[in-house]
Amino acid sequence: MTTLGLYIRLEAKPGREFELENFLRDALPLVKEEVNTTAWFACRIGPSAFAIFDAFPDEYGRRAHLEGKVASSLISRASDLLARPPIVERFDVLADKLPGSFSAKEEEEEMQRPDADYRSHL
Repeated sequence: MTTLGLYIRLEAKPGREFELENFLRDALPLVKEEVNTTAWFACRIGPSAFAIFDAFPDEYGRRAHLEGKVASSLISRASDLLARPPIVERFDVLADKLPGSFSAKEEEEEMQRPDADYRSHL
């Protein structure tokens, strides 16, 4: 089950938009190696604005991603590619629909679980 996520906003330096776009496209094979990254999307949301949206089953997966190869590579290239530091937002996933994520019985059981204290994840 997916329980946590990240939304990371990136702003490319003027003239570096194409390089940042390629960096994000090239990151996909590295993310595919992360067994605890449930979903990962690299998006262009404006002329120089980009975002990464990803989801994880638990805090261990989210932390591993933040300490992984893509994050390390982005940090090392940030001064070349980014106009400002990335904005990283952590969030709790309340519900999801992913290919093969639940059978009907598992979905029903999930809806019966007690609510969690959101502050425990942030």
